Amino acid sequence: MLTCFAAPLFAQDQEQEFIFNTWSLNKDDSRYIFADTALVRISPDTKQAPVDTLLAGDDITAVSILSGKMLTLKGLTLPWVQVKYNKNGVEKEGYVWEGLLSFTPMRRGDVKFIFAYDRRVDTLIDQREQSQYIVKLKAVQAGKLLATTSFRIFDGESAGFSYAKVMSGLGLSNVQHIVSVGFGGAACGVPTDYYYFAWMKDGRFASLPGRMEVGDAGVYYHEESFIFPGEKDGQPDIIVLKMHEEEETDKVDKNGEPVMAVKEASTKYSWDGVNGTFKKVGK
Repeated sequence: MLTCFAAPLFAQDQEQEFIFNTWSLNKDDSRYIFADTALVRISPDTKQAPVDTLLAGDDITAVSILSGKMLTLKGLTLPWVQVKYNKNGVEKEGYVWEGLLSFTPMRRGDVKFIFAYDRRVDTLIDQREQSQYIVKLKAVQAGKLLATTSFRIFDGESAGFSYAKVMSGLGLSNVQHIVSVGFGGAACGVPTDYYYFAWMKDGRFASLPGRMEVGDAGVYYHEESFIFPGEKDGQPDIIVLKMHEEEETDKVDKNGEPVMAVKEASTKYSWDGVNGTFKKVGK
């Protein structure tokens, strides 16, 4: 069962949201540069000329997060970060805006998978203005940007924390790795959504089916999981999405505990490894 907390995920900084948890950056954490180009400053502001330039995939280590020094760019209000890095064999230090850094770093071999919020935008959905984050996922090898893909998530409690994992191709044809990135919150009833991408052997990203999970303090629980071809009970180029759901009923067992109504279902998707596409099988 999911554990729920009542703590707030966001704090207000005047009219902008200061995103505390999604970057989850602490002193001595190692990250990648997320932006294609990041300017390093001698002080935590944009008044002076940059002293250095870093590129997507470059390694940095956080020395200090300056929560009192905020900057708003691209709809994101985030602090400056004092960083140290190595360039041309020389250890250096400077300041970069946190929005130029990645979320959790991922790497397989010499390929780095880099993701973060690119920007926050307002858009009309069903005649209502709603805020969304544009998330970008990049692949970098030996300092060269190989590919980029993007998707949108809603600005809300489900955007409070980020998760990341890179796996093998799990038996999908023409797939070298599977990258999973997720976003969720800690409060009860707030879903966590996971987005899956195939890193193809020919150097491109392809979308895979996603999944979600949500729980409400033992009253309700919904979990989805995948079976890929290379896993137990897997089928060639078939992705199986399994759903397990439990919901409290008015009945109680002999111990006085609520009886849970259980539902289970599954959906199959076929994978086309040539075109990098999938489609639902059957109804």
